[in-house]
Amino acid sequence: MLWQPLIEFCVYALLGIISFLLWWAIYEWVLTRGYSIREAVFGENPNPAVALDICGGLLAMGLLNYSVIGGPALRNFWLDLEATSLSLLSTLLLLAVLRFLIGEFLRLWFGGRIDAQGHIVTINNELFIQRNLATGLFSTGLYLILVMGLIEEDLLNINGNRLGASFNMLGVWLLGFLVVLLHSWLYLGLGPRQHILHESFHENNPAAPTSLLGLLAGILLLNNRLIAPLLDGQHMFSDVEHWGFLLLGVVAIFLLRFLVYLLLRVMVGVSIRHQLLVKRNAAWGILDGALIFSLCLILTALIA
Repeated sequence: MLWQPLIEFCVYALLGIISFLLWWAIYEWVLTRGYSIREAVFGENPNPAVALDICGGLLAMGLLNYSVIGGPALRNFWLDLEATSLSLLSTLLLLAVLRFLIGEFLRLWFGGRIDAQGHIVTINNELFIQRNLATGLFSTGLYLILVMGLIEEDLLNINGNRLGASFNMLGVWLLGFLVVLLHSWLYLGLGPRQHILHESFHENNPAAPTSLLGLLAGILLLNNRLIAPLLDGQHMFSDVEHWGFLLLGVVAIFLLRFLVYLLLRVMVGVSIRHQLLVKRNAAWGILDGALIFSLCLILTALIA
């Protein structure tokens, strides 16, 4: 039927808008309770850090919509719509719980520490009071890790491989955590005062999480392409070749980035680490993230 795709688009678009509004409500009434979203977004002095955090959540919802709506079809449109709605609602609530738990973990991690501007370090204080762009960017990276794991989950067992999907979700989260550690080690020179949390929350350095975003997006996209052809019963932890390919791919990508690092040192006398840590050069953070993401895209495209 000619009109069928248009009708389905309108119905699913409405479902997507409802999910966006539901996420906004959860964000305002639960995750950032006690802070004014309206003032931060629509006030006299709009807060881009809060906008970045909200944007990360909305992009996560968009990816969830894309994944759930594009999943396997059931017997008819209404069954598909019911399954999609339930999957979307359950993953949205799980995303909210995870975001809350991460906020609590960060609060405990910093243990009441005072940042460089004299405020207690919590994710909401950094976003709403400090207007810390670095925290907003880092939070967006966290949303990316969480949602790339959640889109692998099959809570309703629609694909008939709930256990394998759960392992894939945990595998994506583990990979995201390892990428964050790798970034702190290779980019920032991992140390007591040289890691992504210190740079994003204490030093208000937007260059570091910007480069991290490009790295996370590229590696997680590559991993998503590698997961796609896995057979029923297989998952990331049952396929040693999967991790071996990821390791070799990351090594190759970082060797190419190191080549760029050497070229910049020779041609313009610029140290990448100095730009990220000392000068807090957000412009280079953007270019660095774009470079590593582009390299990951090339490798991803070559995978059959």
